[in-house]
Amino acid sequence: MIVQTEISNNLYYIYIDTKILGAIKQLLSYFQSKVFCTDACIAIYVKYYKENHKVVSGLFEAHNIPYKFIRKYSDISFIDGKVVFYLFNAQSNCRMVAFRNVSHVFITHGESNKKSSVKPIIRIYDYVVTSGQVGVDRYIKAGVFNKCDVQDNRVIRLGNTFVGQNNYTYDVNSRTLLYAPTWEGGVPDENFSSVVSGIDKLLLNIINDHDIREIIIQVHPNLGHRDGSYISFLNNIISTLVKSSVKVSIVGNNVSVKTRLKAFCTGFKYISSKRKINVSHAITDISAMEVQLLVKNIPTMVVAYKYRYQELIVPERMKTYYLDSMFYLDSNSNKTVFTSPESVSSYVESYHEDFLENSSFNKRIVWLCQYVEKNRVSQIKYRKSI
Repeated sequence: MIVQTEISNNLYYIYIDTKILGAIKQLLSYFQSKVFCTDACIAIYVKYYKENHKVVSGLFEAHNIPYKFIRKYSDISFIDGKVVFYLFNAQSNCRMVAFRNVSHVFITHGESNKKSSVKPIIRIYDYVVTSGQVGVDRYIKAGVFNKCDVQDNRVIRLGNTFVGQNNYTYDVNSRTLLYAPTWEGGVPDENFSSVVSGIDKLLLNIINDHDIREIIIQVHPNLGHRDGSYISFLNNIISTLVKSSVKVSIVGNNVSVKTRLKAFCTGFKYISSKRKINVSHAITDISAMEVQLLVKNIPTMVVAYKYRYQELIVPERMKTYYLDSMFYLDSNSNKTVFTSPESVSSYVESYHEDFLENSSFNKRIVWLCQYVEKNRVSQIKYRKSI
């Protein structure tokens, strides 16, 4: 067991290949929550795209984060013994993992039962991080990894380190409902967004059944990226809630004065994601937000189309939990029951070593880098001995 978790400099690289600015902002959120830090990060290697490189440069420079654009394969050079972290799968990742003087770790950008969580490409990485046993079971059920891979510690449980952070807290006395829908996905087959016709009826039923006084809406930052009509759907939902005399607040940062004034005249307001909010209930889709809420013990209803849910690879223990906590948009049910997440909280959040649970994010990352490097060196010695 490696326990030398003092903060070190120049530990790792991060690689990202995306044209979606929302993905870049998700990466920045890890720095803002101190999961990653600029002293430990040698550089973010960013696949160059002429459409967005200026905006990407501005985002990284505004946060004093070291970065380098990759235009061709020869632009890449890694210091021996370091770690490369990946938040998103991309075809170019296959070339990156060919560098064998470093360890390659897929941390994902959240924990969820979406199809993207079990893509076969995940096997290319040396190690994969998951929030808990739920991720281990999902990988085994999908055939991405087998029990021998798990015994070899290729799947590492790091609890809430990479699930994403938010400022919501459970308060049984609160009368605030959180609605946090996901985006429409990169392709139609991965669309699990509930921003569709009929969701407003469900929201109003829940507001009436549970004496809700205010609804907070936090949408995925990529909503409307592939299909702009989802922005119109969202606006219609907000309009319906306002007309029904519901107090509506939308989570949004860097909102212009003009936009805030227009919202005020329409009947809702914008609030910062940095604001701490007590909620009594939450509604989300099959997405990373679900686990973010579960690890905070917030009673959460997951909404989905039944036919889409049945396409997913879901561990049996989560299926049992979903019997009471999932609402199917294509059903005739009016049930608005919320189940306590305590029955699965330890299943979705656990740690490779017990001491990690009470360690800071920084110390967990230092431990992770030390852990995978020790294993890399051991494997090299073993190969040489054969």
